[in-house]
Amino acid sequence: MSLKISFLGAAREVTGSCHLLEVEGTRILLDCGMYQGGSERHERNRQPFAFDPTQIDYCLLSHAHIDHCGRLPLLKRAGFTGPVITTAATVELCQILLPDSAHIQEEDAHWKIKRLRKEGKDASWVQPLYTVAEAEEALTLFESVPYDQRVPLKNGLAVTFRDAGHILGSSIVDLELPSSRGIHRFVFTGDLGGTNARLLHDPSTVACPDALMMETTYGNRVRDTGEDVTQALEDIITATHARGGNVVIPSFAVGRTQELLARLNDLVEHDRVPSLPVYVDSPMAVAATKVFRRHDEAFSPEMHALIGAGDDPLTFPGLELTRSVDESKQINASTQPAVIISASGMCDAGRIKHHLVHNLGRRESTILFAGYQARATLGYRLQQGENHVRIFGEMHSVSARVRTLHGLSAHADREGLLNWFSALGGCPEHTFLVHGEEQASLDFQDTLRDRCGGQSLVPSLGEVVKLKW
Repeated sequence: MSLKISFLGAAREVTGSCHLLEVEGTRILLDCGMYQGGSERHERNRQPFAFDPTQIDYCLLSHAHIDHCGRLPLLKRAGFTGPVITTAATVELCQILLPDSAHIQEEDAHWKIKRLRKEGKDASWVQPLYTVAEAEEALTLFESVPYDQRVPLKNGLAVTFRDAGHILGSSIVDLELPSSRGIHRFVFTGDLGGTNARLLHDPSTVACPDALMMETTYGNRVRDTGEDVTQALEDIITATHARGGNVVIPSFAVGRTQELLARLNDLVEHDRVPSLPVYVDSPMAVAATKVFRRHDEAFSPEMHALIGAGDDPLTFPGLELTRSVDESKQINASTQPAVIISASGMCDAGRIKHHLVHNLGRRESTILFAGYQARATLGYRLQQGENHVRIFGEMHSVSARVRTLHGLSAHADREGLLNWFSALGGCPEHTFLVHGEEQASLDFQDTLRDRCGGQSLVPSLGEVVKLKW
């Protein structure tokens, strides 16, 4: 049996997850994600696929984040007829995220057309990356499966989705590949969550596969500084409130927002922070939180204990969920200190940009990052300490305090990745390190070799590898 692997995204970079497996006449796409960060992302997302979408038999989707699923409407437009196989929670989240992504594409195109026409230039060529209608058409291809249930595919192949602990519904994709010498296994980690999250389970362990494709987002970073994340959140809120400022938290609508709510629930209901409004200003986050409540099977034992005691971990006194634009505007019209959680998590789109405009220049406010910031994004530039940033075409001075709670990231750090690898109980014959900036992946490759003796490859974008068993 031969297995051909084409690394078509998230190779020596974080976003754009997309990998093609070809085995015994079956073509399987692992993820079909959007590129995020950097001015060139618009062009890259529009480039034709490096394969014929009409010849793809399956797309196995690890989870609902846009850098893993965001180009599925383009795949459907190019002739892919499905299915997209994933977990039930991922299906529900994609029903929120993909139309929202399409709405952003339509809005971007609208404003670009408006600007070009104002400048007297031709705008007839401007089109959204895809439309809301195309996103909804792509969703018709989705098929849901439970965790840990073996799903037969064609030509004797099979797949099982394991809990990756990254966001609700996130999966480790465990593939069985038959050959004349027996069953071989190929495992794709998707994105692995950190351990000891407040809300979700730790990532599942799996038996050692023959080949492993592993994420390395934090492959050269260790987040465990001994900091109690909930305590640090308490300290930041209390100090900012005393100054009369707002705590503005750019947060991914799916995953980070709900983890924050679980920790804020602890703080508010135990009177550990001053009484103040906590706004979740993201219609998508509000909708996603409803999906979380429908899938509490993914919650950690601590959350189940709270629920058993009659406490909803995702709500508390003072929490306000804003949906309309007018409600969002009223937040910035208020003079009362508040916590404002808003998307997008990397500050490149959405309502968070308006809250930054109103708070970056205030010394009393705090901008608090709670997740990974891809290079070239507005969030990354703020996190790196830039004193002036451009938002909505205008420059803004940064006087607010900028902080990061690394322990809130949904990704395992270097030690978490190593611990998960060690739990395999052996060393895969082939290991491929993806979904990390080049240096992070290369550094993790060195660490893996030194600590575990594993041989691995950090593939380049477009690289093709052929395995024979």
